[in-house]
Amino acid sequence: MLAAVGLGAVSPVGSALRSSLGLSAGALAWATSSITAVSAVLGIPAGWWIVRFGAHRALSWGLFVMAVATAISATAGSWGLLLGSRVAEGVGYLLVFVAGPVVITRMTQGGIRSAALALWGTCVPTGLAVAAALGGVLASQWTWNRWLALTALGPLIMAGVLTVVLPRLPRTPVQYLDRAVGTWNGALRLGAAYGSLSLVGVAVVMVLPLFLTEHREVTPTVAGTVVALVCLGSAIGGLAASWLLRRGWALSSLVPLGVLMPVACLPAFSAEFPLVVSGGAATLVLLVDGLLISAVFAAVPAAVSRAEHVDVANGILNQLGSVGMLMGPPVFGLAIAAAGWGAVAAATFVFGGLGTVLLLKGARTSATCTADGVSRSLDAPDLVDVGEGSEPLRKAPDVSRPNRNRI
Repeated sequence: MLAAVGLGAVSPVGSALRSSLGLSAGALAWATSSITAVSAVLGIPAGWWIVRFGAHRALSWGLFVMAVATAISATAGSWGLLLGSRVAEGVGYLLVFVAGPVVITRMTQGGIRSAALALWGTCVPTGLAVAAALGGVLASQWTWNRWLALTALGPLIMAGVLTVVLPRLPRTPVQYLDRAVGTWNGALRLGAAYGSLSLVGVAVVMVLPLFLTEHREVTPTVAGTVVALVCLGSAIGGLAASWLLRRGWALSSLVPLGVLMPVACLPAFSAEFPLVVSGGAATLVLLVDGLLISAVFAAVPAAVSRAEHVDVANGILNQLGSVGMLMGPPVFGLAIAAAGWGAVAAATFVFGGLGTVLLLKGARTSATCTADGVSRSLDAPDLVDVGEGSEPLRKAPDVSRPNRNRI
């Protein structure tokens, strides 16, 4: 969540940044989106690198890199330095969001693992909501430098905490990675589902303020309040997914809720309904979207054929998800320009439907893998870390019990 606060830290002080550094709207947009651009390009390579470096160390180092880069951006006096520091922050952000689910996967089992990974899916909307709310309050009282410096403290403190409290987790044997070819169908399917669902969620949030101010003729303050509540809907959806999965619900049973998204878009982007109804409908869109995104994260461990592939699978998810986040606003913008606001429901039907179908296939694959015992190595890893710079070794067989097959 603290990393996601960094993702949304620029938006609340955007006006002050533009006037202070003399930036155009396009330059500010590049500085805002450069974090997700790094993930869109380097997600899969980051997964391979984390395999060798170790997920627990990558998580702590990612937070530390974010803290240092954010502190540099707080002192930026030009667009070049601001953009460079945001790109460096994007590298740390990528490490956090690839390594985090891997650490959770290796520390948990069974229903607790599914619930924990679903809960992980709530961190982005929650962090963005915190950044919007806290940044909005402080933007009128603080300079943009002080606000960005404040957002650097959380990742720095958490990096130190995790370094102390996280157990040493076994690193993935490099030799197993050569056997990964042909095993990524499940991860690619879930990654495409994540990308499609992220595209819908980000696009709806981005185009909603314009609809409210131009077609509902509400004030910017009212529009901002509505958008903040809508964003919280995504976090509530993720919490609901965690709660349901913890109580034994199957992933496939959550997927049919996806049909609610295009239906709810109709009143959400119609001036014929009261503002309360439209806002509630938009919140429902994000609630279902957040629930399904959390289900994607919960489905990852059982969708890969070996426990050693979870690192790269999460890299695939982050890369394709970031591509969806980058594509969402322009794709929906083109659709609205061509066919009006009714196109929001149509575009949500297309991309939300694609994400739902891919998630349903991924959930069925996960259920089959679990039933066949493919994910048992996640629950009972047989690797031990023998020290820094050394390859993990398999545990020695238990010689205290006789081998009954020997004569």
